[in-house]
Amino acid sequence: MTESPSAAELTPAGAAALLLWLRDMGADEALAATPINRLSAVLAAPPPAAPLPASPQAEAKPVAPQPPTRSVAAAPTPGPEAQVSIAHIHAAARTAQSLAELTSLLDTFDAHPLRRTASKLCFVEEAPGARVLVISDRPRNEEDRSGKVFADKHALLFERMLAAIGLGTGEGVASPEAVSCLGFLPWRPPGNRPPNELECRMILPFAERAIALLRPKAILGFGALPGQWLTGGPESIQRQRGNWLAIAGIPYISTFHPEALLKSPALKRLAWNDLLAFRAKLDSLP
Repeated sequence: MTESPSAAELTPAGAAALLLWLRDMGADEALAATPINRLSAVLAAPPPAAPLPASPQAEAKPVAPQPPTRSVAAAPTPGPEAQVSIAHIHAAARTAQSLAELTSLLDTFDAHPLRRTASKLCFVEEAPGARVLVISDRPRNEEDRSGKVFADKHALLFERMLAAIGLGTGEGVASPEAVSCLGFLPWRPPGNRPPNELECRMILPFAERAIALLRPKAILGFGALPGQWLTGGPESIQRQRGNWLAIAGIPYISTFHPEALLKSPALKRLAWNDLLAFRAKLDSLP
């Protein structure tokens, strides 16, 4: 039997030929840095649960633990403790005797996810005895900083829109008629994103109770959220606007939020038609 050549006698060509021979014999994988006696491993018959011997490379580079996989959910369900808290505060909201009491309940509504991320509460601005209630869909950056239902450039356009139909107390209004303002969603969603279903559903009793306490004769909505959740109207403002709906028997019509009009001035013509329709309805009320 011919002995294997030593490392000193092995030429590059011979080494390549030897590797090809090993591959042909089935030895085509390098499993460890040191030889392993497979026969002794079989005779020893280690328990099935015993770990395999680790190679030096594996010991030098341990595998970092992987973070747990997270499932993505648009509207997470609150836990049992949160559900108890939500049920309790909703019951209190439905029986609140004043807007101040209702606002105080919102300030303690820790179970609502948006309360923890928003800067300020943008809920209600009452004009005592006002026939008109304006409902905004949700705060933006400007409102979140000020705590107002409409703020900064949104407030400026909002006042001009109302003044064009003889409402509000701004300059240019011949017969000032004050209006009350309500924020359907009183906290700004992170990144100005649209709120999810859970966030809207959790705030619904507060908006309904605020309307009952304000007792308006007609309601003008800015954005689709108030009409969608308070009247069951379409989700799209394009489909919802221009149609009369009702909140607890009170006439309701929606139009574009000032933010949308500032971004797309071409929508102002449609908004003007909505404002004229609201003015005509208000004039027809006793």
